[in-house]
Order: sequence, then structure tokens, then C-alpha cells
Amino acid sequence: MNSIRQTIRTIDDYWFRSGSPTSLGFLRIAIGILTLIDLLVLGLHWEDWFSERGYVPRSLTQMWFAGDPYLWYHGKEAVFWEGGRILPKVNLLSGIENPLWAQLFFWGVAVFCVLTTFGLWTRFSSFMLAIGIVSIHHRNPMILMGGDSVLRIACLYLALSPCGTVCSVDRLIALWKGRVQPGPVTVSLWSQKLISYNVALIYITTVWIKWYGAHWKAGDAAYYPAQLPEFFRFPYPHFLFEMPVVRFFTWGTLVVEFLMGTLVFYRPMRKYILLGGILLHGGIEYTMNVPLFGYLIVSCYITFFDGEEVSAWFARIGQRFQGYHVTVHLPVGHTLKPNAQAVLSAIDPLSLVSYTTGEEDGVYVTKADGTRAKGLWAIVTHSMGAWPVVAMPWIWKPLITRALEA
Repeated sequence: MNSIRQTIRTIDDYWFRSGSPTSLGFLRIAIGILTLIDLLVLGLHWEDWFSERGYVPRSLTQMWFAGDPYLWYHGKEAVFWEGGRILPKVNLLSGIENPLWAQLFFWGVAVFCVLTTFGLWTRFSSFMLAIGIVSIHHRNPMILMGGDSVLRIACLYLALSPCGTVCSVDRLIALWKGRVQPGPVTVSLWSQKLISYNVALIYITTVWIKWYGAHWKAGDAAYYPAQLPEFFRFPYPHFLFEMPVVRFFTWGTLVVEFLMGTLVFYRPMRKYILLGGILLHGGIEYTMNVPLFGYLIVSCYITFFDGEEVSAWFARIGQRFQGYHVTVHLPVGHTLKPNAQAVLSAIDPLSLVSYTTGEEDGVYVTKADGTRAKGLWAIVTHSMGAWPVVAMPWIWKPLITRALEA
């Protein structure tokens, strides 16, 4: 009985223990950027795919779903397969035929995508982004592929996770106003575990389905996609798709995908298996035109690492780049306010910028060798979290000024 209880405690601790959400913060940024790229690509042909004047009017979507995918289940039975019922589907575009309102909805989702990427009002913006992506996908399911499914699932998981507690503007505002304490953040990591297991499930089910295909067992399945002109992307040596190289790629793909669905959770082998996954998707990304799929699935790899591991990795990188360290000399007789110090530390994960009281009336910056650097430019470029400010330099100087106290 004690062994059973101990096993239950171990499983409970694995799934629901607390830890750093740093991995979730980086995943939010990566998925936000990729989602924005996806929306911009769709926006180039919005009228063709999502309007009544395009290839897929609302009536065609109704035929695809055997009924209109309403936001809620309205009591009518709709046959989706023999003996079954269609499930309710979230679709805020349901019933909207005016192209102006549809485009406003689309670009509104893009705005929530930007807010989610920066982590501003993250809880609300990530929720609205997830609902918006699901609605867009349900408006036209005919052009979707595996990458779209990964994108949709990732957005849903981010909406359920505390991904805005770190690496976000929300965190910086809270530090500036003194609402939270500086230092490590601890949250429940069940959402991160769920994402990593879903990634593993994608791979293991893929291997399962492929194993029933005769060409995968024979070892020649990798040959056929390369012969389809619509998949061609960049030139490659022709010997890569000749026997026995094709068999190596075919069976090697199965091995990598099987390991990604199983032994990736075994820490001593984790980084080597993830490297194999990166090489696999990197090769597909180069040779085949499968937009964003490789980037999306590889972005989710970070959930296999604890947030503490990611923070420690940045600390080690910062140690190696200490030769690029700069020191900001504040005006004589001034120092940083505690809240401002917390914000500046939060945006500098590599610890390449330090602040001290100077001997002049203005702010100046020195390099590690003691020579002068270009003031605010050196601060912004050395603090990773301040890189977006490069596009808005007029914001940085007032912030530094307000951060000082006598």
C-alpha cells in the first residue's frame, strides 16, 4: 500500500509540481511570432479563402461540416459520420458574410497575436488569440495541414498556461509598479507537461499510422514527396533520393519519430533525441514546401526543458560573453530606484549590463576594456529584453531618467 501511495505521489509531483515558467514564456514568444507570420501570409489572399466571393463561401464550409459550425450546440442533430453527431465548434465567424466585418475580425486576431508575443494583458490576449485562430480554421478547414493543427493546439495551451508571468511586458509593468517581487517566479507546470506530452503523442501516433503503410516498411516512402513539383523548395543533390539513401531517410525518420514519442523524456538522451528531431525537420524545411510546420513543432521542444534549465543555460552563455559586458555610469550622486533595478535586471538574462554611480553629470557607458561605448545604443543592444526598444529609441532615455533617484 505504501508503494502505491508513493507511486501516486511521484506521478502527482511530476505533473503538478511548481517550477519556473521560463520555458512557457519563450514558447509564447516563438508561437506568437510564427502565428503572426501565418496570419500575414493568409492576409495576402484573405478574400480568396475566407470571403463569399472566394473559393470557399460559407455554404461550402457548411457542406464540409455537414452543418454550420455554430459557437454553441443548438440542439439540432447533424450527421457527421454514420451513427454519429457533429461536435459543436467554436467559430466567431459563423454567419458573417460581410467582407468588411470578416477582415476586421482577422486583423483583430493579428493584434491579439502581437499583444501575446510581447506579453501585454497576456491572459486576455492569449485567450482571444486562441479563439480567433480556432474560428479562422473553422471558417475554412479545407486548406489546413498538420502545421495548422500544431499552431491551433499551441495557442489553446498557451491560453490555459501562465505564460505571461515571465518574459513579458506584464511582468515588467508589475515590477516597475512594485506589485510583484523581483527574482524567480514559481507556478504550477501542469500546462507545460501537457504540451510536451502532446508533442510526444503527435510523433508516436505518426509512427503508428506510418507503420501500416507498405512504403514505409519497404523503405521507399521518402522518395515520393520529392517527386511532386508542388513540394519542391530548394535544390538538393539528386543522390539524396536514390537507393539506399532513401531507405536511410525513410527508416531514420521512423526511428527519430519513435524516440521523440518515447525516450525523449529520459534526460540523459533528451538533447540527442531533440537534436535528431531538429535535423529531421530542418531537412524537410529545406527540401519541401511545408510552410512553418518545422518551425512550429520545433518551437514546442522547449517544453521538454524545465524553466530553471533554460535560465541556467542563459547564465552560462552570459558568462562566455562577459568580454562584451558594458557598465552604465549614472549621473554623479544618483542611483537606480529598486523597482527600476528589478526591471533592468529582468530584461538582461545574459547579465551583460551593470549599473553604477558615475563621476559625471550625465549617463555614459564603458566597455569591459574601459573604453567608452555609444550610450543608450550599448544598453539596448546588450540587454536582450530591450531589443524591441531599438525600434523605439525615444522610449528608452525617458525610462532611464525616471529610474534615477538621488
